[in-house]
Amino acid sequence: MKQDPKDARARLFWDRKAAGYPSPLAPATLKATRRTLSMMRRLGAEWRGLDVLDIGCGTGLFALAMAPAARRVVGTDLSPRMLARMKAEASAAGLCNAEAFRADWKKLPASVLKGRFGLAVASMTSAVGTPAEVRKMEACAEKCAYVGWYGVRKNPVMEAVFRLHGLPYLSPEGASRVERSLKTLGRRFRKKVFAEVRRREEPLEKALREARAHIEINGVKFRRKETGELLKKLFPGGTVRQRTEARKALFVWSGPKRRP
Repeated sequence: MKQDPKDARARLFWDRKAAGYPSPLAPATLKATRRTLSMMRRLGAEWRGLDVLDIGCGTGLFALAMAPAARRVVGTDLSPRMLARMKAEASAAGLCNAEAFRADWKKLPASVLKGRFGLAVASMTSAVGTPAEVRKMEACAEKCAYVGWYGVRKNPVMEAVFRLHGLPYLSPEGASRVERSLKTLGRRFRKKVFAEVRRREEPLEKALREARAHIEINGVKFRRKETGELLKKLFPGGTVRQRTEARKALFVWSGPKRRP
């Protein structure tokens, strides 16, 4: 079967980004993740002693942070390179209860994982969005949690790169799509909106690889020479410094048979 061009671009995008992420267990990264997990727990999502499913797990940002207290964590992602990093990170940290497998959540039959988990989480992923995808998540676990972009994403450097390519730099729908689906399904949910600022500092070549991934996922040819000239003008020293300001939303809910 011929692969959908959008699916191919999405896989390539995440494969390219895999190497650029900091370790999910690096102190600064883990601290930020634990802040979100603390909010999740206050809204009623518990993972201590439970089997946890992490949908669109990436490098294991949430899965590996929860693993020490969970009975077992299982991550699923469509990017082989993301999964390879998660497995390597888990092995290096001695987290024997963390595992992962490759799958496109949108195409994975619900029966494969039905009823096997106490908690299903999805963080910063487009894998969950439609009512059908939300119902599939509910079929897997007693409790569900989603965190994602909520209408604000500001990064002056990336905004300039996108303008160069004739593209708007917008916040992915993420949490807004999930919220609409939860309302369509008549679900009761608990919600927390919060702001987050992330900073990154990297060599020019690494910044160019990151920019290329973001441009090409939109189906636009990357203008490497012009982008390099732009970044050199903004950062003559060769070190690209970026600041991303985001607004995110966190939702916690149960399926129709397990009201909060």
